[in-house]
Amino acid sequence: MKSILYFVVLIVSFGPSAILLTLGVIFSPAWLYSMFESQMATLVPFLMVVAGLLGFWGMLALNNLTLYPYKTDTPPKRLIVYLSLGCIASLTATIFAAYMDWLLAIAMFLPIPVTACLTYLNRAYFHKQVCS
Repeated sequence: MKSILYFVVLIVSFGPSAILLTLGVIFSPAWLYSMFESQMATLVPFLMVVAGLLGFWGMLALNNLTLYPYKTDTPPKRLIVYLSLGCIASLTATIFAAYMDWLLAIAMFLPIPVTACLTYLNRAYFHKQVCS
């Protein structure tokens, strides 16, 4: 029952961001094309997509670490970088979403506290691996 509740929290908190990330991946060839056409304004959305993909990978690794603590596949220093990039992408998306609608801004901000909570739950792994 605990793992089902855990997955519901992950789906609710990361669902809107995953949909936005999927749209970003779909439109990234257009952004790459316009970057090469000397419009550097599209660099920010493209970097947000790359940081979001790395952050999503970090969230999956943190999810795996939370459910299976003895099955570590990502080194902690790399996981910290992935999670930091994901939080930066989510915070940037929150700032852009705040101009449109405050409910969308809340939905884009939800991954940050959930990531902080999961990182806090796995703090022994990070402390043991990073400090050694």
